[in-house]
Order: sequence, then structure tokens, then C-alpha cells
Amino acid sequence: MKSSLALAVAAFFALGVQAAPAAEPAAAAASKTCKTVHSGYFAVHPNGGNQGVTLNQNNQVVYGKPGTPIKVQFQSCPSLLGNYPDEDIYVGRILVGSKCLTIDNPTSSTGPYYAKVAACSSSTKPSAGQTWTYGTSDDKGVVYWKGPAGSAGHIGYIPADNTGTPLVSKATRLLKIGCDHECINFNIVSKLD
Repeated sequence: MKSSLALAVAAFFALGVQAAPAAEPAAAAASKTCKTVHSGYFAVHPNGGNQGVTLNQNNQVVYGKPGTPIKVQFQSCPSLLGNYPDEDIYVGRILVGSKCLTIDNPTSSTGPYYAKVAACSSSTKPSAGQTWTYGTSDDKGVVYWKGPAGSAGHIGYIPADNTGTPLVSKATRLLKIGCDHECINFNIVSKLD
């Protein structure tokens, strides 16, 4: 009788162990999918205002060229470390339509860096070129590119002067991004000036 009871208990626990993993991956995958936490215009700050950036014909981010300012969604990605409420930031990706705001030279050890809109690398853990931060407390709405390996993770746009006007390449007007902790942050705002 004892051996029958022992076999039944062992079979019960064996079934429980086998059943749990089948349900867990689907739930775990759903909880790691990036989710929208804020949306608006991707903005820079000349003269303390909020000015939008646009895209050129190659989907590269430009400033000072005619066009429609880009609307974005910031998506927090739970699989990335440092997300609110653990920190006062969200870490994730920025969607422009169904594509991602992407640094096109993210492995370079020095800037300037340039941004474009490209296919998203992942819906759970974006690549380094597609990983951004969004402030949630004192720096609410402040956006930085997370940066290459070894950076402090506060990479904004390079100012051309002390007014906050973005530095751009002369011929193409590509927005120059770089200088960890010394640049000006981006913002995602509901309304441009």
C-alpha cells in the first residue's frame, strides 16, 4: 500500500512539474513585450522651446528642413534592466509608426551618431542602437539614447551654440547625436512650439 501511495504522490508531482513549463513561456513572453508608456512629438530645444525633427527621403532624422515633425511612442521593455518603478526611468524603444528610431552607427566609440527610422530588432529586447531611456520623475519626459557599451547612458543631441540649437551636418541637415552627459536631452511632447 505504501508503495502505491508513494507512486501516486510521485506521479502527481511529476505531472505538476511537466505542466508548469508549458504555461509559463507564453505568459513570460507576453509580460516581456514592450508596451507604450508615452506618445507625442520627438523634440529638440532651441531657445528653450520644443521643436520637432523630421525625416528625409532616406528616413534619417534631420533638423531645420521642411517636413512633418515625427510622432513617436516610447515603449518600456521589461526585459531591459532599470525600468520604473525600480529606477526613475523607463528603458525601451521608440516607435515611429511600426518601425524604430535607430542609431545607425551604435558601435562607434566616438560620435557624432546619427538616427534613422528602421525595422525594429525585437519586440522584447531592442538592439543597442534602438535602446532609449525616458524619465519618469524630476526629469519626466527627458529622453536619451542609452549609448554604446561603456557609456553612462545619457546621450542626447550636440548643441551648435549656447541657445540649444541642434548641431547638424551642413549639406544634409542630419541631426548630430553624441557626448555622454554633456549634450542636450530630447523630449517627447504632446505639443510643439
